[in-house]
Amino acid sequence: MKVDYQKRLLPVIRHLEKHFNQPLNLIEVAALANLSPYHFHRTFKAVQGETLADYIRRLRLEAAADDLFKKKQAVLNVALEYGFSSSQSLAKAFNQHFGVTPSAFRECEDLPAFATLSRNSKIGHALRKIGNADTNDNPYTGSNTSQRSAYMETQLFDQATLAYVRVTGPYGHGYEAASGRLYQWAGAKGLAGSTCIFIYHDNPEITPAEKCRTDICLMVPSDTEVAAGIELQDFPGGHYGVMRKTITDFSQYPTAWDEIMADVIASGFETDSRPCFELYHSFDPKTHQADVSFCTAIKM
Repeated sequence: MKVDYQKRLLPVIRHLEKHFNQPLNLIEVAALANLSPYHFHRTFKAVQGETLADYIRRLRLEAAADDLFKKKQAVLNVALEYGFSSSQSLAKAFNQHFGVTPSAFRECEDLPAFATLSRNSKIGHALRKIGNADTNDNPYTGSNTSQRSAYMETQLFDQATLAYVRVTGPYGHGYEAASGRLYQWAGAKGLAGSTCIFIYHDNPEITPAEKCRTDICLMVPSDTEVAAGIELQDFPGGHYGVMRKTITDFSQYPTAWDEIMADVIASGFETDSRPCFELYHSFDPKTHQADVSFCTAIKM
């Protein structure tokens, strides 16, 4: 059954419109849309076109602007009322959003004058780096491997055993040493050509960057014995939405994740709580060009 994400997020939007100036309970808000906290942020951005944080910030800035224009309140009072730590922090956000300072906006006598001042205003959209990594040359052979495509395809992955090294910290950082340790062990075991995936366990919108967990993995036989510093885990397999892309620069990784999530939403598939991952078909360590499948769990 297809999912109407616009309809599913409507209770969330209505809730945020009323309570945007209150502390956010992410678990409760995600539950309003019947979504897991893990997938909620990416789903929200794909549907609304802005992150949850940007959406709430915009509502607060618009409310602050309304108070400044109608009530002519002191900038500091308005800043504190709408969750900004100081008049300076409000001024910075206000100017970025509206293209004018709070003081200048407060002094406007009519909205047309403000419109002239702020014709270049925009909403900033921050892209979080989801991941990038080193890998091997072989495609995953335990599934119906998709061809390189600009669009998402569905793919069924078999269960597998993974040898992995855990990296805890900001996504995209600290991978080289961990990959080197994994491949040094795998080379001695004749497993360096095994399929490599990077599993991302945490949503960086929820989990502090320094606590985000990445597993750098190789698919290995189930009876593989590992050395100190290498662990084993079961890969559950299942259905995934998959988008295969050629990556030529690290900055393209977050864009690819945004694209696949947009396709999941457009297709009406329901997301699943299994972690997302990148499957590397090839990687050139000199140019950093990679052939990567971006995989996000869905229910079928």
